[in-house]
Amino acid sequence: MSRRHTLQFLVIFALLAIPVLIYFAPAFVAFLYNTLTFLAPLWLPAALLATLWPLWLNVIRSRFVDSIPYVTLELKPGDETPSTAKAMELVFYSLYHRTNISRIDAYFHGKVRSSWSFEVYAHNGRVRFFAHVPESYRVLLEGRIQAEYRDIDIHEVRDYSRELHFDPLHMRLTAREYTLAKPDPYPLKTYVSYEGGQGKRDVFGEIVEGLAHTNTHEHVFLSIIMRPHQRDRYNIFENPRDTLHEAAHIEIKKLVGAQGEMSKLAPTTKAIVSAIESALNKPSFDCGIRSLYIADKDHFDESYEQKLTHLLDLLNDNDLNGFVAYDPNHRPGFILSEIFGAVPILASSHLLNLYRRRAFFAPPYYGKAFVLNTEELATLFHLPHASRGSALARMRGLTLEPPENLPI
Repeated sequence: MSRRHTLQFLVIFALLAIPVLIYFAPAFVAFLYNTLTFLAPLWLPAALLATLWPLWLNVIRSRFVDSIPYVTLELKPGDETPSTAKAMELVFYSLYHRTNISRIDAYFHGKVRSSWSFEVYAHNGRVRFFAHVPESYRVLLEGRIQAEYRDIDIHEVRDYSRELHFDPLHMRLTAREYTLAKPDPYPLKTYVSYEGGQGKRDVFGEIVEGLAHTNTHEHVFLSIIMRPHQRDRYNIFENPRDTLHEAAHIEIKKLVGAQGEMSKLAPTTKAIVSAIESALNKPSFDCGIRSLYIADKDHFDESYEQKLTHLLDLLNDNDLNGFVAYDPNHRPGFILSEIFGAVPILASSHLLNLYRRRAFFAPPYYGKAFVLNTEELATLFHLPHASRGSALARMRGLTLEPPENLPI
């Protein structure tokens, strides 16, 4: 039973139990009331603090996030897009920075680390790529992307997710979010492995091609939200700590065993330990992934819920790590989120609003965040190379010049 269902059960039980007790046991209810009133100086301050402190943090963090101006950039790759995801890894590498947030800033001014997202929008057989970033990062991001993708066009556009008019009475929406199947230290199989050897693959390109099979009534959104991972303070009393390296130490200890003798490990286990240690050498980001499928009720594809559930399965590896999907409707939220989640029409609008706000690390929503390094991120998102005549080139609507030696 989810937390939301448990909360609903307790509320209904209390609403039914209180009048029943008053009717059948008025003396007991009076005794209970007098006891709680007498002990109020002991429990009431603690109850108020436990209730108001999270509300205070939600309010000041929401105000801080809302004060950050964001810009949406459309990324239009050209026909000379690199065939390797290495270019995008260098872009992510340049975006990594540490932010020092004091206790005063965190708990009294609501300061949190800024996040940005890289996104895919598929509609009517076309695929478009976007970056949604704080305005202060625009120049840095554009310069770095143009340095790696020489013929790319970057334009500021209106937020495509807000351009879509969603009518909950005549349209339907389904959503999925994704988290890692194993603990964070286990890395994904990356583009370095996929691009090496004879069976060269672009897994992200294959995912994009799968997303693009949409008609005029369908819209598919995919957003990869991220912020730099660093030592973090998880309550007001503790010092910042690095959870990724702590978790990696625990997982390696489990794999190696109490003796710690690598020579006695199976080759597969040695490779996993080596992959964990290697992944720690690159800058890492806290990440969240959200996908939406929106369509008119008359054209809604019921099978798309399963398609979104298995959207990232191509990236899964049995020995290393992979993704599992979950329904964000089942995530515990704030009071308004619980109200929205109880009403299907409001729930759809609420999920779309979360996407539009790119909410994942701060109020009004906390998703199941995980950690990826720059190499893993580049595997998960890059501008795919569209070879001449490929399905991806047609889906992007590219016009490619014919070769010069084409006979007339």
